[in-house]
Amino acid sequence: MLVHVVSFSVADVSRLPRSAVANLAHGLRSAGATAEVLVPSVHHTDRRAAIDAYAAELAARWEREQPDLVHTIGVVATAAALTAGRGVIPVVATFDQSPADAVLEADLAAAVAGVLPLSSTERERWWAARVPTVRSGALALPVPVPDPDAGPAAEGGHVLTLAQGRALDLVVASMPHWRSTRLVVLGGRREGPPPRTRRLARSLGVLDRIEWHPGARGPARRDLWAGAAVVVAAADGARHGGHVLEAAVHGVPAVALADGAHLDLVVAGTTGLLVDPADGPTGLGRAVARLLADPLRVRGYGAAALVRAQAVHDPLTAGERLLGHYELFLGRDTDPPTSKPRPSATGTGPARMCPDRARLAVEYLPMARRLARRYAGRGQALEELEQVASLGLVKAAGGFDETAGTDFPGYAVPTILGELRRHFRDHAWTVRVPRALQEATLQVQQASDRLRQSLGQEGSAAHVAQELGLSEDEVLLARRTRGEAMTAHSLDLPVGDDDSAPLRDRIGGDDPDLARVEDLAAVGAALRRLPPREREIIALRFYGDRTQQEIAEQLGMSQVHVSRLLSRTLTVLRDHVLEGAPLPASWGAVAA
Repeated sequence: MLVHVVSFSVADVSRLPRSAVANLAHGLRSAGATAEVLVPSVHHTDRRAAIDAYAAELAARWEREQPDLVHTIGVVATAAALTAGRGVIPVVATFDQSPADAVLEADLAAAVAGVLPLSSTERERWWAARVPTVRSGALALPVPVPDPDAGPAAEGGHVLTLAQGRALDLVVASMPHWRSTRLVVLGGRREGPPPRTRRLARSLGVLDRIEWHPGARGPARRDLWAGAAVVVAAADGARHGGHVLEAAVHGVPAVALADGAHLDLVVAGTTGLLVDPADGPTGLGRAVARLLADPLRVRGYGAAALVRAQAVHDPLTAGERLLGHYELFLGRDTDPPTSKPRPSATGTGPARMCPDRARLAVEYLPMARRLARRYAGRGQALEELEQVASLGLVKAAGGFDETAGTDFPGYAVPTILGELRRHFRDHAWTVRVPRALQEATLQVQQASDRLRQSLGQEGSAAHVAQELGLSEDEVLLARRTRGEAMTAHSLDLPVGDDDSAPLRDRIGGDDPDLARVEDLAAVGAALRRLPPREREIIALRFYGDRTQQEIAEQLGMSQVHVSRLLSRTLTVLRDHVLEGAPLPASWGAVAA
């Protein structure tokens, strides 16, 4: 697939960092696509002039080489691509302006093949507006895989922010709650902080605790990240979440105002903290102070953020997911169901079947049968699946436009696969369940298949939930529905060697002690990693039934120190067992 990523680098019409656009193309190439980033050669500050000039450049380029699909970033790039493509080249748009021009975005969304949003919050907004968009998650920006030696956040480090303008003022206003911790500012103007921000910092008595490094790049920027303990992400980067993502790559946890992509990128209580914007400077400052006061939690959140960035935003993984999104748009397997058909070169819609197109369908019939055999063994007869695939082939032949620059197999395969998936969604159920649950079940199955390929093992419910933007309970319900509603059996079905006993006699109940066994195993494994001093304190307190004062006298320390060590150790153990937070690296390997 030849993909052109079309962007515009004027700050007032696009907020996605230029490096993120380059990473999109790199991720696509890592996944096997041919991708190229196109940017205008001449810039205009007037939006209309910029659109006209850029459209002329794109039209000239596409006269020489027409892409299979165009992914646009921003409103200017989208408007220019639609003008240059003349309705023939499919355009998938990502809108990244903050604040957004909602009216212009809505007009452009009505004209493109679909919108690929930057967050699940935005995706829900496009669903409500009946704009075609994917249901398998928001756009995951590819980021370079960090070096294996990159460690989690530094203990005792500074607070870092990339906020600008009023968002930076909010961060500065929250500083009195941090005590003496320094703030390093990477965002903003290169000439330094605006006078308003400087006056605010001086009035709060925190000006001497702020270091200004706007626009730092290369080794200097890496050094600043290496010394950071926490990043504060304010609302100005919420739409694309780039600030949080850059922090995760460096193993730094985020305290983010819960908005936009922040809700997708920060797993509250695992990779960072989310703060309600309504809580203002006080709520933000207290959240940062609470995290800084617990170095173990800082290291655990940082390590979890780094692992999640490696798993979700690795260029190959993100690129394969992005190609899957493109195929869904080209195959019309999008939501809502009223997605527009792909226009033909004349703008009159799909062509009617003619003898040439009928011969095309007959010629590629073996391909449709091969695709049908992919779904064999899932409870549906192979003959029925081949009929569904053949119907999809006929639809593809009727709608194929040879002037659009795509070969027939590249156009037909997504259409046939879409028909097969819809067949399973609508007919492969022994027990009828609500449509929403049917669709969720198929989404979970597809996401599980992708994770199995990328991780090399079965993805957990938590992994699938993060992939789809669902809760773990919804994922578990979908998996249980697939196992029970698609392959239901009568309770009177004879089972056993002699077929003498009905199935109902062999159905057991839940053992309430099973969950306790798992918890005990998790606690036991964690206890074996305790440092000697903490292990002895736990043993004396809970197995020796000693008081804290007695433990302090035996170990030669104060009762307050014993209480602090005991409380910190129990907190880490509880977060590890109940929430899956990683154990501190200083605890070492599991003891034999």
